[in-house]
Amino acid sequence: MSVEANDRPGLTDAYATRVRADLERVDAEIVEVQARLKALAVDRALLSKLWENIFGESGPMSPVTESGPAEAPRSPLPEEASAPENGSGAGERRRPGGRRRGPLVRDVVLEFLREATEPVSVRDVHVALRSSPIAPPGKVVVRNTLESLVAKGVARRCRDGQSVRYSVEGAQEPQTES
Repeated sequence: MSVEANDRPGLTDAYATRVRADLERVDAEIVEVQARLKALAVDRALLSKLWENIFGESGPMSPVTESGPAEAPRSPLPEEASAPENGSGAGERRRPGGRRRGPLVRDVVLEFLREATEPVSVRDVHVALRSSPIAPPGKVVVRNTLESLVAKGVARRCRDGQSVRYSVEGAQEPQTES
């Protein structure tokens, strides 16, 4: 079977048309993928900044090369951030990576209540916490902490006129004159 000379130009034109259409399709897909990559890069930058603000360290790095990601995606929390071992670090907050953040507000408030010789107000505790080893919490946090201690039966709430005072459970309440 022989191919006639006038059949070739038709076949060449058909291939040329097909290849041109495929090239245009591929170029359009490349433009779409590049736009998607730019959007993903912006998302990654925002997420990395959020990670840094929350955990105080740069986010998990996964450099992208032309062949794909360099490593498998990591868990959002480092392994060191898992639950503490029994008895270790009780009453202290830990950041991922095992760094200690200091005592809990509850523990410092409870210590202050135990050292107090008489029932104290929310304001008294709030002022005392300004010189404590923790960042000074707001009055609402102090009140909620005190109420939480009362609900757990650790502290006692007593009324003094319109104000409320707190003491450690078992401490002597002041005698009010009637």
